[in-house]
Amino acid sequence: MMKTIKRLGQLITNNFGLKILSLGLSFVLWVIVAQISNPVGTVSFSNVQVTLKNTELLDAQGKVYQILDQTDVVKVTVRAPESVISTLSASDITAVADFSEITEDGTVPITYSLDRAERIIPDHEELRVNVDDKKTKYINIQYQLIGSVGEGCVQGSVKLERNRLEISGPASAVDRVAYALVTIDLDGAIKTISADMEIFLYDPTGVRIENELIVKQTDYVTTTVTVLSTKTVPIYASVTGEPAAGYIYTGDIDVDPEVITIAGDTGVLNNITRIEITDPVDIGSAKNNIVATFDLSKYLPAGVEFEDNSVDPEVSVTAYVERMLEKNLTISPSAILLHDIPEGFNAEIVGDDEIGVRLVGMDTELNAVSSESLTGIVEIDSYLTANNISDIKDGDIIAIPVKFNLSEHVKADPVYVRVLLTLVEEDV
Repeated sequence: MMKTIKRLGQLITNNFGLKILSLGLSFVLWVIVAQISNPVGTVSFSNVQVTLKNTELLDAQGKVYQILDQTDVVKVTVRAPESVISTLSASDITAVADFSEITEDGTVPITYSLDRAERIIPDHEELRVNVDDKKTKYINIQYQLIGSVGEGCVQGSVKLERNRLEISGPASAVDRVAYALVTIDLDGAIKTISADMEIFLYDPTGVRIENELIVKQTDYVTTTVTVLSTKTVPIYASVTGEPAAGYIYTGDIDVDPEVITIAGDTGVLNNITRIEITDPVDIGSAKNNIVATFDLSKYLPAGVEFEDNSVDPEVSVTAYVERMLEKNLTISPSAILLHDIPEGFNAEIVGDDEIGVRLVGMDTELNAVSSESLTGIVEIDSYLTANNISDIKDGDIIAIPVKFNLSEHVKADPVYVRVLLTLVEEDV
C-alpha cells in the first residue's frame, strides 16, 4: 500500500513544471475556442426605466418628489456573450432607486443587475429628485363660452356640477395655481348642451399650467348650458276704478316698452301671445293721467326669461283721463231714422221742427260731432214690446227714445221724439 502511494507521489512531482504549463495552455486554448465559438459583445439600451422603491417614506413625511432631468430613464451598455446578447431586451435589466437611501442633496443611488451579463455600464448611477412639501388647496372652477348659439336662440343659464376643485401636489407647484377653467363651445347649438368638460389649471396671469405632479380631485366636470328659443310679444295692461265725476277714461293706455323679447322652451313659447300685467292701473277718482311702473319679471310665465338678462325689467304704464266737456246741438227730425215699424202701420215724427241734443264727452271726440253729422234711430216695435204696449190704434202718438250714433266716449242726454202711428190704408 505504501509503495503504491509513494509511486503516485512520484508521478505527480516528476516534471511538475511541465504539467502546470500544460494545464495553463489547456485553459488558454479553451478560452480561445470559447471566444471563437461564442464571442463576447456589447449592446446598448436607451429606454431602461428605473423602478422606484420606498417612495411611501416621503408620503409619510408629508413630502412629494419630482424627478429631475429624466434621470429615471437610463441608457445602459451590457457586455455579455453573443449568445446572451441576442436574447436581451431592456426589460431584462433591473434598475432600482431605493428612496430609503436618498441624500440631503436629493440624489438616490441606482442599483443595476442582469444575471447573464459580464458587466453593466449605465450612463448615470444616481436618480436626481426635487423634494417639496405636499400641499392641498381648493380653487374655484370658472367657465368660458366660445362660439354662438343657433339663429333664433339665446344662451341661458350655465350650471357646473361643482364650483370648487381640490388639488394637491408640491407646494411650489400648487401655489402657482389661481383657478380652474372649462371651455364650452356653443357652436350653433339650438338645444340645451350637457356634457363632461375637461378641467384645466391656470396661473394668475392666465397661463395654463401643465404639471403631472399636481393631482386634481377630478379631471372633468358636468356642465349644462341652457339654450332657449326667443319670441317677441306685446305687453298688455289694464285699468280699474272710475275717474272723478266730470272726468272720463279715454280708453287709451300706453305701455313703454310696448313689446319684449322673451326666451324659453319652444313648447312653452308657442302658447304665449302676450305678457299681461295682471295688476291693473287704479284710476279711481282720477282727474289726470295716471302713470304706474311695474317690474315685468314678476309677470313672466314659468319657464320664461328675458332674452337679454341685462334688460331693465321696469315697465311704465300710462292711463289717460280727460275732463268731460258739454256740447249742445240741434238736429232736424229728418236726421232720425224710424225703424222696426209695427206691421200695418205708418210712422212719422211729429211736433218740433228741430230737436235739441245735449252731448257730454271727451274734447277730441266731441269736437268731431256736428249737427250735420249727428244721426239717430228710433226702434219702434222693440220699444213697444219692452214696455208691454200692445194695444195701439190708428192715430196714437207715442214718445220713444232716440239712439244716437256716437263714439264710445261721447254720450247724449235722453232725447224722446213723438211718433205718430197711423193705419196703412188698404187699396179699394
